[in-house]
Amino acid sequence: MRKWPLVTIIISNLNGISLKLLPECLNSLMKPNYPSWELLVVDNNSKDKSVDYLKKRFSKIKNCKIIQNPVNMYSQGLNLGAKMASGKYLAYFNNDVAIKKGYFQELVKKFEKEPSLAIAQGKLLNYYDHKLIDSAGETMDKYGNPVTIGAKQEDAGQYDKEEEILSASGSACIIRKETFDKLKGYDPDFGIGYEDMDLVLRARRMGYKVKRFPKAIVYHKRASTDLADFIKIKVKWHFNKNRLTTMLKNYPDQLLLETIFITVLLYIGITFWEWFVNKNWQLGKVRLSSIGWVIIHLPTIFAKRRQVSKMSAKNLGESELNLFSPKTLGALFTEFKGVK
Repeated sequence: MRKWPLVTIIISNLNGISLKLLPECLNSLMKPNYPSWELLVVDNNSKDKSVDYLKKRFSKIKNCKIIQNPVNMYSQGLNLGAKMASGKYLAYFNNDVAIKKGYFQELVKKFEKEPSLAIAQGKLLNYYDHKLIDSAGETMDKYGNPVTIGAKQEDAGQYDKEEEILSASGSACIIRKETFDKLKGYDPDFGIGYEDMDLVLRARRMGYKVKRFPKAIVYHKRASTDLADFIKIKVKWHFNKNRLTTMLKNYPDQLLLETIFITVLLYIGITFWEWFVNKNWQLGKVRLSSIGWVIIHLPTIFAKRRQVSKMSAKNLGESELNLFSPKTLGALFTEFKGVK
């Protein structure tokens, strides 16, 4: 009889009760059809009744626990979950997902066969319309623009091949805990946004692989928390500062010189576009203030860049750079329409 390794399911939660997400998510993940699991919900200082609900629901279940993060910092919460985990694998989920039967068996089998595999995801489908792809992996162009592979495409089997991807979706991915510990986890300064991309770029520099295994199915209610009114501006600010930080920490010297100044100029251009065309002072200020944050923290960022170099077995090579989105510089100006 096969002995399955322990998987720690880690759910990140913020106001999941008021957003009507958490109960349905738990209904799925507390019945994973996998024999060896524990479940941790990291509550990122929710202001609703999430903690009370969790205490009541977990009161008689030994392998389900609550971790209360004293601040609303997503990346810090992810690290708290990993610190408390006993599993060989860390299965991260947002609070707006459900999984299909066999999800963990499919992914764990792949990890057990591939020692160099560090991070993986399945195929994420739209929660409300299973014919639409939510994510078949994550990538970005060389200017740091995030690109979700297959997003909103009709699922016609075009992503049913097991293959390497630049990054796995933070909404539902699985990570080898031993590797996570070697990488020293997610960068706690990121808050939210790009923490997953930063982690995989560091993993790749240490020689590890990141893959998609499409038979492992997840159903996702995209941006249910991130775009909620109470947090939307904060999330956008973190994403913008973290985009620049990810480039500064991880890009090879030549690629960084080719891209960072153009990206900063683009930020400035979008700031003025938001102010004078869209008449949105608050949203315009987000990009400018994120540049200011990066400038102030440059000594810390470059110290982390040196640490990454010391830990790395190699630089990002041609194979990794080929996984970047082929988007051209001209296409970046769609950002002026407020898409990002």
